[in-house]
Amino acid sequence: MVNRSPNSEVFSGRQSDLIPVICLVLFAVLVRVVTLEYIEIGGDSLCVWENVVNLVNYGHYFEWNHHTMRWAINMPLSLVLELFGTSSLNYYILPVLFSALSAMLAYFAGKELGSRGFAVCTSVLVVLYPKMTTMGSQLWPGLYEMTYLLGCVLCLLVWRRKGGWWLLALGGILAACAWASRLTAIYYSPGILALLVFDRRQVRPVLIFSVFFAVVIGIEWLYFWHDTGNALGRVGIITGSHVAQDELLVSPVQYFLNFTKLIKFRGLLPVVLAALGISVWLLRRGSGNEKCLAILFLGGLFFNIYMVSSLSPLKLAAPVGSRYLTAAVPYMVMIMLLGLERWRAESPRAADAVRWALIIAFAAFSLKEIPTQNTLLRLRNDLNNARIVSEEHLPVLMRFNAWTPNVAEKVVFDLLGMEKKGRLKINEDEKMLKNGRRMQIMLFGKPTDKDFKPESINGYYYIFMGDRSSLTGASRVAVSDFSRKDHELIIVPADSLSREIIRGENK
Repeated sequence: MVNRSPNSEVFSGRQSDLIPVICLVLFAVLVRVVTLEYIEIGGDSLCVWENVVNLVNYGHYFEWNHHTMRWAINMPLSLVLELFGTSSLNYYILPVLFSALSAMLAYFAGKELGSRGFAVCTSVLVVLYPKMTTMGSQLWPGLYEMTYLLGCVLCLLVWRRKGGWWLLALGGILAACAWASRLTAIYYSPGILALLVFDRRQVRPVLIFSVFFAVVIGIEWLYFWHDTGNALGRVGIITGSHVAQDELLVSPVQYFLNFTKLIKFRGLLPVVLAALGISVWLLRRGSGNEKCLAILFLGGLFFNIYMVSSLSPLKLAAPVGSRYLTAAVPYMVMIMLLGLERWRAESPRAADAVRWALIIAFAAFSLKEIPTQNTLLRLRNDLNNARIVSEEHLPVLMRFNAWTPNVAEKVVFDLLGMEKKGRLKINEDEKMLKNGRRMQIMLFGKPTDKDFKPESINGYYYIFMGDRSSLTGASRVAVSDFSRKDHELIIVPADSLSREIIRGENK
């Protein structure tokens, strides 16, 4: 008979878990690849990508800011780029990888709270959660904060069942990585503390966890203090730039009523409110683990609404919205499923109907987000056309579409024999500027030109590359055709555009 160490089954690593875990990881990868969004037009992901590419190529960032200081995102990204190269196509490797990892962690966390079916349902709902379409496509911090924090919570759940100081140590390190992904991970500290002390009432576990957390944070502080000279390290740089912005200033009345901003969750608002109600019920009637889970979610929700970065003047730490509550998603999903499990004892048909309605609703959103052409193929085509533009010195125009059909809408239009095209918007100076920066970095491999300002021809078309005289003599013109979530760089005959545009004339 073979003696097994206590650690051999710590993560319930029985062979029976292997098949569902592999299937869930493959499912997560498939969903993410099929629903990938084009590289975002905003600054967050572009800033991270541009600086990490420069780090890989030349050994340093362009600048320190709240994006480049997220080392728990940037270090894995730099490793990916060292291994696979800095082609823009490799932009998606890290978000897809972390999406798959979070699906696996959600399964094992679910196993600590319920049956295998409960665990599978938890993982599937986390993968299909509507905001994951964006989070799993970009370098936004929410996905990485969520994954590290979920790993920490899993370590503590297993420790509560099996013990083992190394689980506390690993949990502390992962909590520090969540903090390093985004400072808002601190919102979940009441739930982490509850996992450490609930039903235990011992100081030693808290000390072990805290020591390993503090060591990582101490190394972080020492590095940034040495490199930047800021005595507060990473926190000092962030409060001097990102937190110093004024758009989150509020009056006391606005602060009190900030919960009304939950309306921004739109279709997800009923899910959030249901999880809120179930969490309050679990605090009274749930098991120890369930109470800890409720505290995790309630803490995340409360601080996302009411955390401040300044008291005088009164300033919120971050806006309210589903993007900023990503780290709480696994606990919200598990709380919903725990509530349905309780309801199932009294009304199994109704509980099962709600569970399937939730899965179908999340899946329908993912289906709706599938682009007409796979984003990886679209990006590859754009890179090829950008190469042609550079080789032939073609002028490049930009135009912004207010709406373009997704794959489901396109199928319906094709069946009805209808042709639906995007509707151009006029005088979108800011969006043109952001799209120009995106093309500079991701398609043409150039650093950000802070003096770049696209020139408007007629309010609908803007010049990205070239000038009015180059448009007049061109036989072919490249057009950056973009919308809120999509982009396509096409090369067209010059005579296919109106004469006023080719001449560079204002209408």
